[in-house]
Amino acid sequence: MEAVRGVGAGEGRLARLRAVPGAKAAWLCGMAVFICVPYFGLQQGPWREPWLPPVTALDRAVAFDPRWLLPYLSIVVLVPLFPMLAERREEVAHYVLGIVLLALPCFVCFALWPVAGPRPEHSAGDLHAWLVGVDRTWNSMPSLHAALASYSGLYGWHLLQRRLSQPARASLAIGLTAWVGVILYATLATKQHWALDLPPAIALGVLAHAAMVRSSLARPSA
Repeated sequence: MEAVRGVGAGEGRLARLRAVPGAKAAWLCGMAVFICVPYFGLQQGPWREPWLPPVTALDRAVAFDPRWLLPYLSIVVLVPLFPMLAERREEVAHYVLGIVLLALPCFVCFALWPVAGPRPEHSAGDLHAWLVGVDRTWNSMPSLHAALASYSGLYGWHLLQRRLSQPARASLAIGLTAWVGVILYATLATKQHWALDLPPAIALGVLAHAAMVRSSLARPSA
């Protein structure tokens, strides 16, 4: 019986992945362009002198450790994962709406109030050298990385929890919390961000999720 349930669950996931492929491709490609073009375009600056925030006890407690680079970069899996599991165009559109709402304030801050991150200038291995080469440090506050992680975890919960049994919901909640928590810690351990970069970023993720939920309730699908 458990094997039958497992097969059914696997078939359900495949069905969700196959649903509305055109909408997923269009929305997610558009979202990638919307994030990457302003983010890397603003790195041609800074247009003003970068500000250095106060160093907190948490910044001092978390030492630089390049082993956290892979957890840090796991956001490239987290961000597209749950919209790929959406079954309707509206679910994908609502996800992208939240991304727009959280990213715009970040881009405004990066342009008008650049904050230099704490990352060391020297590279620690090939992967870190690549990151240093492509990602400059003054797009630091608020952390777009932390905002995207927080929002994506909340969206994943919103999308999937109502379709799951109680034990599966508990597992989903634990797994999402752990994954997002690991990414948030990795922003500090890789010295991509200061501790003070995280609270406003998490707040943006939560507010964007609230706006996404409100939009989905206001315009339910037929």
